[in-house]
Order: sequence, then structure tokens, then C-alpha cells
Amino acid sequence: MADTLDNCSVLIFQQITELKKENFNLKLRIYFLEERMQQEFDGPTEHVYKTNIELKVEVESLKRELHEREQLLIKASKAVESLAEGGGSEIQRVKEDARKKVQQVEDLLTKKICLLEGDVKAAQAELEKAFAGTEREKALRLSLESQLSEMKKMHEGNLEMAVVLEEKDRLIEELRLSLKSKEALIQCLKEEKSQMASPDENVSSRELQRLSAAQKEEKERESEAAQVEHQKERNHFKERIQALQEDLREKEREIATEKKNSLKRDKAIQGLTMALKSKEKEVEGLNAEIEELSAAFAEAREASQKTQTPKFQESEDYQAALTEKEAQLAKLQSENLTKTTENNRLRRNIKKVTQELSDLQQEKERLERDLEEAYREGSKGARSTHDLKNEIEKLRNEVNEREKAMENHYKNLLSESNKKLHSQEQVIKHLTESASQKDLMLQKFSEKDLGAIQQNCYLMTAEDLKFGSKGLITEKCSSEQSPGCKLIFSEGKLQSDYEELIQVLKKEQDIYTHLVKSLQDSDSVNNLEAELSDIFALRKQLERDVLTYRNLQKALEEQISEIRRREEEPFSFYSDQTSYLSICLEEHDRFQVEHFSQEELKKKVSDLIQLVKELYTDNQHLKKTIFDLSCMGFQGNGRLESTEQIEVRRNILVVMR
Repeated sequence: MADTLDNCSVLIFQQITELKKENFNLKLRIYFLEERMQQEFDGPTEHVYKTNIELKVEVESLKRELHEREQLLIKASKAVESLAEGGGSEIQRVKEDARKKVQQVEDLLTKKICLLEGDVKAAQAELEKAFAGTEREKALRLSLESQLSEMKKMHEGNLEMAVVLEEKDRLIEELRLSLKSKEALIQCLKEEKSQMASPDENVSSRELQRLSAAQKEEKERESEAAQVEHQKERNHFKERIQALQEDLREKEREIATEKKNSLKRDKAIQGLTMALKSKEKEVEGLNAEIEELSAAFAEAREASQKTQTPKFQESEDYQAALTEKEAQLAKLQSENLTKTTENNRLRRNIKKVTQELSDLQQEKERLERDLEEAYREGSKGARSTHDLKNEIEKLRNEVNEREKAMENHYKNLLSESNKKLHSQEQVIKHLTESASQKDLMLQKFSEKDLGAIQQNCYLMTAEDLKFGSKGLITEKCSSEQSPGCKLIFSEGKLQSDYEELIQVLKKEQDIYTHLVKSLQDSDSVNNLEAELSDIFALRKQLERDVLTYRNLQKALEEQISEIRRREEEPFSFYSDQTSYLSICLEEHDRFQVEHFSQEELKKKVSDLIQLVKELYTDNQHLKKTIFDLSCMGFQGNGRLESTEQIEVRRNILVVMR
């Protein structure tokens, strides 16, 4: 027996050395294969090939171990046969050793199964945590998308607020310019009034100064109040913009933290998958050991039946123990199958979770790309709108300056016309007074003083004709009405002088009636009112053009907001913007805004600028014609206009209309 055991030990030692050599050779082959695979495949499939190679190596090693154990069992059976021949005590000892080994194997298997159950429970808990994390990440993603849409809407509202602020700045600037123009007008009126020396005019100039000072103070108060209110609104908008920027930074920080958490979850899931794979390998190894042990027990039972049936009757107990162990092994195998099915289910769940996480990661990356594209589009649109705003602001300032210049010119023309009408009224008043005085003088004086009176009247009428436009008739008549001068003329000379005086009086009466008719006819006043109505009509037309231009600007800003809002639909963008432009533009048949691009919109803006320039040239031409007519109608120094000039002016106005 000792010789057989020595031979077995020598054989086992030789087999172990051979196995070590084979193991070394296999390790070298695996190393070279891995190096080759790493050189050929550096992509994401490297892990798959590595696991495949590891599984193949493990299968081969398990096959080799199975073969070795079969050989060992054969040798053990031979040894059992030899021992059976040697005696029953040796067989009993071998049975006890085999039973102990089986018990040890059972204990090890139960412990490993308990450990595997604990690992499976931990993996389930980790999977539940991963599911909860994915749900939280989904909810957070939805909340971030909603907050992003709200931030975009608030950014659009901020753009509208900026437009309102610019409009208010423009209104304040217009009020200041109008105040300056009115101050200049008041200063001109003061200078004109200061040149006049009469006490009534001094009183009126003081009243005008007082009124102008009151108007100036009122305008200053209004402008200061508007400026204060505008400053308050601007500060409020600035604070709101800063708060929104802080919210945006906070959201970006939250997104960064969520990215880090998602990366940590991915790493944890990868670790769990690796742990599950290792546990599955352990389970497979245990299954292989169980199968080997069952095969060894079956072979041992067959060998014992062949060798011990004629000799031992106690083999029935051994068989019963073996059947019991087989039942336990079958139970363990069934439990192992349930665990493997549960592991497969967990693997499927892990794959599903990893797929959902990859989908969420792709969705997050897509949202980040969309956000970056939206920012880029917003920056491009902001630059284009900035250029358009600069052009619009330049055009607006130019139109406002020209409107103010035109308004000042028309105010000056109106003031000059009022002055000339006032001078005409003064001339008419002086003429009426001189006529009444002459009638009284003719009725008062007798025929004895007729010569002196006729001479005085002749001198008076000559000087009246000379200074009639200056309003000095009454002073000259009063200075020349001294009845003390008495000259003697012949009766023929007196008669001729009397006739000349009557003719002069008739001429003065004709001039007076003509002036009264011209004032009562109200053609000149109507002509002035018609000119002013034409001027206001032109101004309204310019305001309408500027309004259309502002509407076009608003449409462009809405287009930019649509670019930001519709970043996922780039091809339907340009067709949707035609509705905004068709609403903003008044002449639908003229523009037909369909499928406009930004270049076409810029072209339309340049066309609108050209149209405004043409309107301005027409306005300048009209101002020039009105100025020429006013120069033709009013030729200074208080000279009266004739009926022919009135008719010519009326015809020219009709032609202009």
C-alpha cells in the first residue's frame, strides 16, 4: 500500500509540474493575444474581446481541471479497490474521509450561496438606487428645460424692455430739443420786441417774457420729472437683469453638478456590472465543482458497488448517505439555477438601466449642443439687430432734426405773417382815423377858411401817401391841423385843389375798402391755413412712415426671438416669419413678404430708408415753394399786397394741391 501511495504522489507531482508548464505557456499565449488585440482594436470593442479571451481561458482551465480530477478519481478508485482487497477497516476509513470531504464541500457551497445572496441583494439595492437616481435626473432635466425656456422668454422680455428704454430716451431727447427750439423762438421774439419803442409793445414784451419764463419752467419741470422716472425704470430693469443673470449662473452650476453626479452613477453601475460578472464566474465555478463531485461520487459508488457487493452488507447505509447527498446536491443545483436566473434578470435590468442612462446622457449632450447653437444664433442675431438699430437710430435722429427745423421754419413764417397782418391792421386803423378826421374837418370848417383847409389837407394827403405804410398819418395830421395859417389863393386854384383832394380821398377810400374786403374775404387767411394743413399732412405722412419703420424693427426683433425659440426647426423658420412682416407692413401687395432671409430684410430696410429720403426731398421742395410764395405774398416794410398778387398766389396753391 505504501508503494502505491508513493507512486500516486510521484505521478501527482509530475502532473503538477506539467500543468505549471502548460499554465506558463498559456499565459504567454494570452499575453501575446491581448497585445495583438490591443494593437488591432483600440476602440470600444476591446473590452468585449478581452472578456471573450478570459472566458475561453477559463473554460479551457476548467476542462483541464475536470480531466485531472477524473484521472485522480480513477486513481482513487484503483486505490479503493486495492484497499478493499486489503481489508474492511481501510474501506470504512475511506468512507469516513469521503463523507467529511462531502460535508466540507457542502458547507463551503452553502457559505458561498449565502454570500452570493447577500451580493445579489446589495446589487438589487444598488439597482434600485440607480433607478431612483435616473428618475431624479429625468425630473431635474425636465425642470432644467422648463427653466431654460423661462430664461429665454425672460431674455426676450429684457430685449423688449431695452427697446422701451431706448424709446423713452428718444422722447426725452425730443422734449429737450423742442424746449431748446422754443427757447430760441422766444429769444427771437424778445429781440424783435425789444426793437420796438412804444409803451404798449414794451408791456406786451414783458408779458411775453413772463409767459416764456413760465413755459420754460414748466417744460423744465416736466423734463426733470420724466428724466427721474426714466432713471428709476432703468435702475429697476438693471436690477432685474442682474437677478436673471445670477439665476442663469446658478442653473449652470446645478447642471455641472448633475453632470458630475451622472458620471459617478455611471462609474458605480460599471462597478456593479463587473462585480456581477465576477459573482457569475464564481457561481459557474461552483456549479462545475458540484458536477465534478457528483460525477466522482457516482463513479465511487459504481466502483464500490462493483467491489463491495459480494463482501460488504453495510454498503446500503453508504448508498443511503449517497442518495441523501445526491438529493442535497440536486437541491443546491436547483437553488443555483434560481440564482442564475435571478442574476440574468438583474443583468437585464442593469443593461436596461445603462441604456436609459446612455439615452439620458445623449439627451443631455443634445440639449447642451442646442443651447450652444442657440447662444451662437442669439449672438449673431444680436449683432445684426445692433447694426439695424444703429441705422434706425441714425435715420430717426435725422428725421427728427429735419422735422424740428421744418417746424421752426413754419413757426417763423407764421409769426412773420401774423406780424404783417398786424401791421396791415394798424395801417387800416390809421387810414380809417384819417378819413374820419377829414370828414369832420370838411363839415366843420366854413367856406371862408376853405383855401387854408384845402392847402392843409393837400399837404396832409401827400404826407399820408408817403408815410401811410408806417402808421404815422394821425401824428402828421394832428401836427398840421393848425387853423391859424391862412393863405389867399385864387378861386380857380381853390377849385382845382378841392377836386384833387376829393380824388385823393376817393383813392384812400378805395384802398380801405379793398383791404377790408381782403380781410373779410379771408382768402389770405384761408391760404395760410391751407398751407399749414398741407404742412401738417406732410408731417403726419412722415410720422406714418416712421411708424412703419419702427414696426419693421419690431418685426426684426421678433424674428430674432423666433430664431432662439425655434433652434430645433431651422427649415420652418423663414416661412413662419412672413406673418410678422405681413402684419407690420401696411402695403401687402407691394412687399409680399414670403420666405424672407436676413439679407432680404436688410434690403427692405435700405429701401425704406431711401423712401424716407425721397419724402424728405419732397418736403424740402415744398418748403422752398412755400417760402417763395410767402416772399411773393409779403414784401416787408408794411407794404400792401394787390389783388393780382392774391389771385396769382391762389392759382399757385391750387396748382400745388
